[in-house]
Amino acid sequence: MERIKKFLKASGGMGLRIVKTGIAATLCVLVSYWMMLDTPFFAVAATVISMGKSIDISIRGGKNRVLGTVIGAAIGAAFAMALPGNAGLCGIGVILTLYLCHMLKLNGAAPLACLIFTIVVLYRGTDPWFYAGQRCLEVLIGVAIALLVNIIVMPPNYVARIKRTYTDLRSLVEESIDFASTGDPIDVLAVNNAIRTLSIAVEHYIGETKFFRGNDEEVFQISCKISTYRQILHELISIDELEERPVPKESPLYPVFSYHLERLTDLYDTCKET
Repeated sequence: MERIKKFLKASGGMGLRIVKTGIAATLCVLVSYWMMLDTPFFAVAATVISMGKSIDISIRGGKNRVLGTVIGAAIGAAFAMALPGNAGLCGIGVILTLYLCHMLKLNGAAPLACLIFTIVVLYRGTDPWFYAGQRCLEVLIGVAIALLVNIIVMPPNYVARIKRTYTDLRSLVEESIDFASTGDPIDVLAVNNAIRTLSIAVEHYIGETKFFRGNDEEVFQISCKISTYRQILHELISIDELEERPVPKESPLYPVFSYHLERLTDLYDTCKET
């Protein structure tokens, strides 16, 4: 399994999420054939859309899309009972579906809900409610398979990701402190991006269900240092904006340079101690 993960990381950005999406799509087709559904299209579409970067995102996004699908299918079936395929009702129904998804705060559900509505309202068969129910079932299958694959197949290791990101940030800051002393260009943008990446990783970890998380204490210790690293970034920017580095002792700017450099090293020492 570790060899597979290393291969995927080295394969031009082809991440685990892409592979898991392909696995989920295959399962959707197989399950649809086994259940003798009309078409696996909606199950596959739902599973591709619902495969989130984290398990929590998959759960929340999947729930929203199922509810949005039910709304779109219900409106479509009701309109199809009145005037199937009517262009005016199609436009009104799209507006109504979008409005309800927005009002109920079903983030990410609106496109799929409108697609299901359109398919159902244009249906000219004898029982649009049965047809709408089938589409809802297919979407539910797709969402459920996406969630199961995300949990079972190579589940994300949030703690390892945070530790790896934190290690990269520390190395980058150490290099930047050396450059601040020697006068080499400081890549403040890279430091800022590394802090932002770490913050997002911690946010994803906190947002997950506790069962899928891991070592809360270790992540807590790292998260407490993020604010200090932001202060370090501020000091790096202040030093980088000086016209001449390293500033000669006889220069009027030397006290400013010395102050920021000393504060920079103190802040970093604090991070290493805690």
